Amino acid sequence: MFMKKLNSLLCAGIALAMLSACSDGDKPSSSSAETAKDASTVVKYSVVFASSGTQADGAHALEKLISEKSNGRLTMQFYPSAQLGDKVATFEGLQNATIEMTECAVTDLSAFNPIWSVFSLPYLWDSGEQAIKTIMDPAVENVLKADAEANGFKIIAWTDLGSRSFVNTKRPINTPADLQGLKMRVMEDAVLADSVTAMGAIATPLPFSEVYTGMQQGTLDGADYQIPNVLAAAWQEICKYMSLTEHFTIPDVVFVSKAWYDNLSPEEQKAITEAGAAFTQQWNTEIWPNAINSSRAKLEEAGMQINEVDKKPFVDAVSNVINNFLANASDEQREFYNLIVETRKKY
Repeated sequence: MFMKKLNSLLCAGIALAMLSACSDGDKPSSSSAETAKDASTVVKYSVVFASSGTQADGAHALEKLISEKSNGRLTMQFYPSAQLGDKVATFEGLQNATIEMTECAVTDLSAFNPIWSVFSLPYLWDSGEQAIKTIMDPAVENVLKADAEANGFKIIAWTDLGSRSFVNTKRPINTPADLQGLKMRVMEDAVLADSVTAMGAIATPLPFSEVYTGMQQGTLDGADYQIPNVLAAAWQEICKYMSLTEHFTIPDVVFVSKAWYDNLSPEEQKAITEAGAAFTQQWNTEIWPNAINSSRAKLEEAGMQINEVDKKPFVDAVSNVINNFLANASDEQREFYNLIVETRKKY
């Protein structure tokens, strides 16, 4: 069934491409065609993360790679902090080819196909490195790329973002009991919310742009994030505690508008894919690993207390979340989960 689905996605992608090529309506004038061609040299990169920090450093590295690989033909413009809209607006922009590129958590794509929600499961991975290697294994990657293309997205890079841990304004978290009564922001995803609730907190789904203010005003007690991104978001200004529960390990994915990509020249397409591959390597082996230790030191220098935890009580607390997810999952979700479990054994 799973391979049938993959084949149907591939066929759907081909059909969409043929329709796009055939539905020309009134052909544009030569001047408007030239204008469209000129516009295609601009790669608007719309993201929700901040204009400074490790992910911003990555954005500038990607910008440089795109310019180098295209010999200056393609110019990336960086739009951080949801300047062009939130994730929903950005996804729509990519599907309409009004925005060329974005980066988001892999779980965000569950809005288009529930198989991506498997990545929301807590303690799915031993490490971010294992997650990236498993996702980039052809058995898994081919499924994900085909699904993305059927929804109008061309994946060009995968980035390890390590594991998310609890940050809060109230107290250190050593056991699930310490989470009782704390309002913890989660990404807008049911499995993530169920997991945080199972660990004892009051899960509060909220857009990222509202988190800092929420913690500052006391409508939130905390959230979860990775160490370098806590620093980038300046949460150390208002949160005193970070506890390394490492409960979610959710990589990011970088992708471009397929409609836009399909209208590039073969040379430009090659430049985009090569830049993405080079960025995947640079991020996962240099940028992110180097950021982890330096960011922790800076957080501690700023007065944040960071504590290790015994993860077993947290793993035990969320066991029913995983069981319930699988019990209620579609056949396709279960097949994809089993594919992940089998593939990760290699890494």
